[in-house]
Amino acid sequence: MIVHSGTTLAERFFAGNSATYERIANLSSLGLDQWWKRKIVNKIPQNPGRILDQACGTGLLTFRIAQRFPLCSIVGVDLQGEYLRIAKQKAQALQLTTVEFIHGRAEDVVLQGDFDCIVSCYLAKYADLHLLVNHAYDMLREGGTLMMHELTYPAKLADAFFWRIHFKVLQAYGDWKHPEWRVALRELPRYLKETVWVHELMDALKANKFRNIKVEYLAFGASAIVSARK
Repeated sequence: MIVHSGTTLAERFFAGNSATYERIANLSSLGLDQWWKRKIVNKIPQNPGRILDQACGTGLLTFRIAQRFPLCSIVGVDLQGEYLRIAKQKAQALQLTTVEFIHGRAEDVVLQGDFDCIVSCYLAKYADLHLLVNHAYDMLREGGTLMMHELTYPAKLADAFFWRIHFKVLQAYGDWKHPEWRVALRELPRYLKETVWVHELMDALKANKFRNIKVEYLAFGASAIVSARK
């Protein structure tokens, strides 16, 4: 199997740091990660029966969905086994029987049955988006929703200036307190400046005849939610 280069990068960024992921996600986003995830949950159509959470990590978004929709069956998929172990432990502690987890690359995990919604956080910049969207189309029911949230590089110069300062502070803090995040914090800013995931995703959605394609930029252009319907 030929592995997409973004997958290799994700494996490097998220190796050996699962124990502190939730703290870093909250800290690096200045607490906005929780707000972004609430926005995603609020955008999920009412009364879903089945939802797929791609790149679910330790289950931060997965469990928010499960709490909002207790009758919904939810499948979480992630590349990193160490992250899934934490997610499974949390699901057991919460006594959630509606959630299951699968270890694998999001583009390669194609499941039977119609999903009402497929969501992801922090996946788009690493993924083979044309393959991912093509498989999402097959897994979604007619009228189902695909929703992807990801970090972006701000378009406005003033916003980009503060964005760069923020990462400089994060890098210094990471070197001091969390060396397990040194690689990700050092390399992520350059990668975000180079990625054009929003345009690639929109092209893939149009090629697969998705409709109602919407892009919502958040936090002064530091992240975006792209949504579409089959």
